Amino acid sequence: MLTGGYPPRLMDAETTAERRLRRFALAAVLTNVGIVITGGVVRVTGSGLGCPDWPTCEGTAIAPTGAGDHATWQAFIEFGNRLLTFVVLAAAVAVVWQLRRVHPTAHRLRRLAWLLPIGVLTQAVVGGITVLTGLTPVSVAVHFLLSMGLIAVAVAVHERVRSPATELTPPPRGVQHATTVVAVVGLAVLVLGTVVTGAGPHGGDIDAPRLGIDIRTAALAHADAVWLLVGVTVALVVVTWHTGPPRLRRAARLLLAVQLAQGSIGYLQYVLGIPAGLVSVHIAGAATMWAVTAAVWVRARPHPVPAASGAVSQAAG
Repeated sequence: MLTGGYPPRLMDAETTAERRLRRFALAAVLTNVGIVITGGVVRVTGSGLGCPDWPTCEGTAIAPTGAGDHATWQAFIEFGNRLLTFVVLAAAVAVVWQLRRVHPTAHRLRRLAWLLPIGVLTQAVVGGITVLTGLTPVSVAVHFLLSMGLIAVAVAVHERVRSPATELTPPPRGVQHATTVVAVVGLAVLVLGTVVTGAGPHGGDIDAPRLGIDIRTAALAHADAVWLLVGVTVALVVVTWHTGPPRLRRAARLLLAVQLAQGSIGYLQYVLGIPAGLVSVHIAGAATMWAVTAAVWVRARPHPVPAASGAVSQAAG
């Protein structure tokens, strides 16, 4: 059966190779979110310069030696976060490799997937620049926002390789525009969040430079953007409550729930004086919120990949 002019997607005949591709794509999402969370731990523990050199840790030593200016545990926190880059890269390469085997003719999707390993390598260089420049707020912000870009790409790839045939008909154009508005405002919230971070007390190192901005002003601007984001998301949930693909409706409702939880954490950490523990939770929430935002945007634009090649299907079966 053809839906909306697209080729059929036989989910009941899914091959082992296709299931493996979906698992690799999910791993790419989880590892990119995970390294953001561990990066937050690096920042709030003041371990950002635990390894003061790059690509080595201390001088010619690849691993921490305990001879630096920071505590050994701080050096290992930073070093551990660096090692996770290889895990993220492995997941990205696995997606590209498996996608090439399963869907050799899905050129647009393969180009999108290639952004993952390229982005991880770029992120490693940006991380090095961030360390070598002493954790300047701008470099830290770029480092964080690049991770958000990788999360969005990973989610897009994952959504594309798991879209069921029953949801190939896109929602009305107005709903698609609404998801774009949510994504744009969500990005603005993230950018303003990096400004708050740059003006706040958790710069990744006790000597890290800070932005010359009043943190209360930055926090108010960030909070205003969050309220705008919640408003447009509520509108999206209302409009899609009984219409549109079920997976889009579920994702929109989940996004609203995550936003409300994230906003509550943000206000709580501000009232309590920005404690390190809540900052870490808030960073995890930001990565989660952005991943769900990306899923909402992609699900409003169903676009299935071609069926797996016969050769791969037979080999995998």
